[in-house]
Amino acid sequence: MNCPQCQAVNGPDAAFCSACGTRLASAEAGGQASAPGTPPGYSTPPGYTVPPAPGYGPPGGQVPGGYSPGRHQSGQSRPHPRRSSALPPVNFAPNRLTTVDKVVAIATLITMISLWLPWFSGTYSALGETSSGSISGTSDHGWLWLEFFLALALLAYFAARAAWDQLPFSLPVAHAPLLIAGTGLQFLFILIGFFALPSTGGIPGLSITWDFGAILALTASVVAAGPVIYPAVRSYLDSRGATGGSHRSPPRVR
Repeated sequence: MNCPQCQAVNGPDAAFCSACGTRLASAEAGGQASAPGTPPGYSTPPGYTVPPAPGYGPPGGQVPGGYSPGRHQSGQSRPHPRRSSALPPVNFAPNRLTTVDKVVAIATLITMISLWLPWFSGTYSALGETSSGSISGTSDHGWLWLEFFLALALLAYFAARAAWDQLPFSLPVAHAPLLIAGTGLQFLFILIGFFALPSTGGIPGLSITWDFGAILALTASVVAAGPVIYPAVRSYLDSRGATGGSHRSPPRVR
């Protein structure tokens, strides 16, 4: 017997199509056929469609409802494409830094490290006995932590310039003015901390002097600021001199 739905060939006693599960005409006429899995003596209710047996499906690879396998159906979620990273891949190359950049970076690193070295030494003499001690820059001047974060920002900037050919972020100022402002402010912090000696509190026999940490910090801050500030100042003075010379009145001829 051929199925009226899919025209598949079925046995003469088949109640349902083995391909699509449609109820066959012979089963409707006799009314005695029962669906697979139906207890003996019971028949399938009218209008009830039994799903096809496992391993069988509609011809052509189609599924009920008119959808083909692999086609997206409404209501089903699609996998979202993976977003690419916001930052380009890092290719660290120190040769991207100029000689001045390397000098400023090394001097800034030394300045930052010197903040935890002994900056000030105190000596106390009384009754023929002498005792001494030292203190770091950040221990006496807590505001020197501003210099630490400034130096850290400068080092991170140099690391970014060495990591990418072009920075993945934009800055409000150019490279040269940024170094002038950063190293100049760093030198100002160190200079103020250097000359702000701790007070003796009027204690007789107590004297306070600079230790090697303060001297190292001052020297390193000068080395960091010098290569960027000196050329800028010299260029400014030369431009002022050229401008002033162009406005000078010619000498009078007698």
